[in-house]
Amino acid sequence: MKLLCEKVVNTKDYAGTLDLLTGFDDFDTDVSFDREWHTYRVDNKIVPSVTQLLDDGTYDSPNIDKEVLKYAQDKGTLVHKEIQEWLEDGKEGITEEFDEFVRLFNENKELFERKAIFDFKTYAVATPKNREKCFKQEMMYADAVEYLTKERPEHFFLVHLPHGKKGRIYDLRKEFIESRKEVEE
Repeated sequence: MKLLCEKVVNTKDYAGTLDLLTGFDDFDTDVSFDREWHTYRVDNKIVPSVTQLLDDGTYDSPNIDKEVLKYAQDKGTLVHKEIQEWLEDGKEGITEEFDEFVRLFNENKELFERKAIFDFKTYAVATPKNREKCFKQEMMYADAVEYLTKERPEHFFLVHLPHGKKGRIYDLRKEFIESRKEVEE
């Protein structure tokens, strides 16, 4: 099973960091990423991130306390790191969300053998709007993977890991592409 965690990808016009890409051999990219400033450079020129290009203000939360928001961001970062370390090195994590990921992974191993993009989200509810935004993000990542490898991921998944609840894997391709085909017919 080929797993590429936290893989930075780009086109000439934008860049981003995938949570997990499966079914691809590792590949080189001509982008540099500055973690401190969260900026991407292609040919020494700053390019926007996928998140910046898709920002519609959905996640702006002026009514949520900044400390609560910071806690949620830090928790999401920790869960991502735990998953990455487990997939790459077998290191066990400590969060409930990590345990839920391991359960989902073990119950759905066949999904992780496909040419696919996986995005991990720890927000409380995976609303249709959240899932659609995630799908748009993954489609842009797919364009970048194809730009770099000449192959396109075939599947797009959201691994939703809410605190204190059962997690779920959403098949975003099925939800958004196939449902649109049904409407068109």
